[in-house]
Amino acid sequence: MNSMKRYFLFALSILFVLCLTGCWGNKEIEDLSVNVGLALDVGEESELEQELAEEGDSYPKKDLITVTIQTVPVLKGKKEQQMGSSKSSSMYLNTEETGDSIFQLYRQYSLRRYRPIIGHHLKVIVISSELSRKMDLDKLLKFILRDNDIRPSCLVLISDGKASEALNSSQSGDIPSFHLRSMVENQFRNNKILAPMILTKLDGIMNSGSSFVLQNLVSAKGETEFAGAGIIKGKINKWIGTLNEHEVEGLTWIKGEIKGGVIKAYDKSGEVLAYEIKSAKTKIKSKVQGNDISFHVSIQSEGRLIENWDTEQVPTDNEFLKEAEGYFEQELKDTLHKTVHKLQEDYRVDVAGFRDKLRIQHPKVWKKVKKEWDETFSQSDITYDVNLKITDFGSSAK
Repeated sequence: MNSMKRYFLFALSILFVLCLTGCWGNKEIEDLSVNVGLALDVGEESELEQELAEEGDSYPKKDLITVTIQTVPVLKGKKEQQMGSSKSSSMYLNTEETGDSIFQLYRQYSLRRYRPIIGHHLKVIVISSELSRKMDLDKLLKFILRDNDIRPSCLVLISDGKASEALNSSQSGDIPSFHLRSMVENQFRNNKILAPMILTKLDGIMNSGSSFVLQNLVSAKGETEFAGAGIIKGKINKWIGTLNEHEVEGLTWIKGEIKGGVIKAYDKSGEVLAYEIKSAKTKIKSKVQGNDISFHVSIQSEGRLIENWDTEQVPTDNEFLKEAEGYFEQELKDTLHKTVHKLQEDYRVDVAGFRDKLRIQHPKVWKKVKKEWDETFSQSDITYDVNLKITDFGSSAK
C-alpha cells in the first residue's frame, strides 16, 4: 500500500469518527438536577433565605417574585454518597429563591446545590392568582418562553393560594409536578377539566391580545385539586377573577371540549338523576344585523342514565326517559346561562371562543370590532339550543 493510499484511509477513518452520532457532552443523570416543576408567587423571603442573607448571602435585587424550583432525583449522587450528607427520603426537592429576575433566580440555584440544573423536562408551571393579578403574565414568562431548554409542551396552571403549595404532596412516593401533569388526562372522566394550556398555546394567545382561562388549583394538607379556572384579561395579561367548577362545566360545553363527565339534575320530587356523557357536539353560529352581533349555541349529546334515586321509576319506560332528558337539558341550559352571564356581566371578557366564530364566519365585521372585542362580546345576544338523548341505562333495568 503506497503512502498516498494509507494517508487517504487515515483521513477517511478520522472523518467517520467525526460523523459518529452520540452525546459528546453527556452527563450522568445522577449528577444533574432535573427541573420538573416551577411555582411563581409574590416575593416573600423564606426563613432560610432570611438567615442566609444575615450570614452574607445578598446581592442587588427587589423581592418581587418567589420561585419554587422542584427537582428530581433526590437520590444520592456520587459526591453525596461519598460524603454521606443526604438524609432526604422525599422523591423531590423544592428550592425557594426570591428576587426580581426568574433567570437570575435559576442561576442562584447553583449557589446552593452542586448538581447543575436542567430544564428539558419541566412538566408544569403554577402561578399564584395574587402574583398574576399584580404582574403582566408576558413579563413573568418572558424567560421561560425564550429559553431553548424548556419544552413548549410544559403545562401552565394558576392557583388560588400559594403556588408553591401545589408542589407539595402528602402522598409517599408522589412527585407533585408529574401528578399535576397527569391529572389533565382525566378530561375524559370529568367535564370540569379544561383542555391543557401549554406554553406554545399560551404564547400565541397572549400575542393575540385575547382573554383566556387557566385551570385553577386549590391545595390543603398536601392535597391539590383542580377547582374552576382563573380568568386572564387579554388587554392587560393579568388575572381578574375566577370561574367556579360549575361555570367551568358550562365553558367546556360552549368551547366544544367535552370528552366525558356527568350532568346531575333533580326530578320534580327532588330525587337525584345522573347522566353520563358518551358523546357531545357543539356548534356556534354568529349572526350580524347592522351593528348587532349575536350567537346561537347548539349542543347535541348522547349519554347514559346512570343513576336515578326514584326507585318507583323504571329506566326502560320511554315516558320516564323523555322526562329525564328534559331535566338534563334544563340543567345544562341553566349552566350555560350562568356561565355566559358571569362572563358578560361580571368580567366582560370572552374566554369561550366566540371571537373565533365571528372571525371565521364574518371576517369583515371581525376586523372592525376585534380591538374592542371583549366589550362588544359583553353586549352580544346569545341563545341556546340543547338536545340530549339517553341511549341506554346501564346493565340494570331496576
